[in-house]
Amino acid sequence: MRNEMSNRIHGPMGEPRTTLLRVGVLVVIAVLVATAVWLGARSRSDDNGGIDVTSGDSSSQGAQNISVEQVAPETAPADGVVIPTGAELVDGHPTRFPQTDLGAVALQVEVAKAQLGFDYDQAVSVAGLYADPDDKAVFEQRAHDAVALRRQQAGVPKEGDVPPPASYAVTPIAYTLEQLDTGYYAVNLLSYVTLTTAGGKVSDGLYAGTQLMRWTEVDGVGDWRLVQGSDEDINHLVSEGQPKAVAPGTPEYKQAGWIPINGAPQ
Repeated sequence: MRNEMSNRIHGPMGEPRTTLLRVGVLVVIAVLVATAVWLGARSRSDDNGGIDVTSGDSSSQGAQNISVEQVAPETAPADGVVIPTGAELVDGHPTRFPQTDLGAVALQVEVAKAQLGFDYDQAVSVAGLYADPDDKAVFEQRAHDAVALRRQQAGVPKEGDVPPPASYAVTPIAYTLEQLDTGYYAVNLLSYVTLTTAGGKVSDGLYAGTQLMRWTEVDGVGDWRLVQGSDEDINHLVSEGQPKAVAPGTPEYKQAGWIPINGAPQ
């Protein structure tokens, strides 16, 4: 199901801008609950528009129940939270995140940042790298579907080279964190998203998505992994409601409990 409503906000200079709020479950890597607020579009033709969403499924996932250190602050520091980095790189992507709750946030941040452009192979590779081995095939398919959707939204061919100036980029700016079980977290991430179509229309927006992370150890080597989660877990997250995509500095942003990421644009 998808609920759509129009509302009106004001830009930096006080001018009113019409936005479209779209609430639904998106086919993006491991995203279970998501909202997007598109702040407007700019192009040679001044043709404003939003980006459509689709729905996806999730299934059950077993638990290891390995404890992790809880270091995430309960309230937002003045300068935001410094997100840790991975101890190793695989094909340029960080891995071996700290065995802390902020390590789960770090994985979510890297997954979001890796959502670039329209390359199927790159998206599937990232999904396979960060997904739990039992869920790898599902996340790889979701990654492929997400790229297909982005290509459609950008007005570029379904396959093959992408003509300029079409582009897509995500910049994480804030998070919230919920522990579901020992070593098992729901991470909500708020990001700026920019999609440029083949015709030069640029849609800027705020995107909030929820993913499930579990600390997993294989042959004594541990790391955070994306997991599907059980239907019960997903229903719990949906029923309690997840933080919406709202602009930093607004009362709604503070009320939602977003924790800003140090160094991210606000």
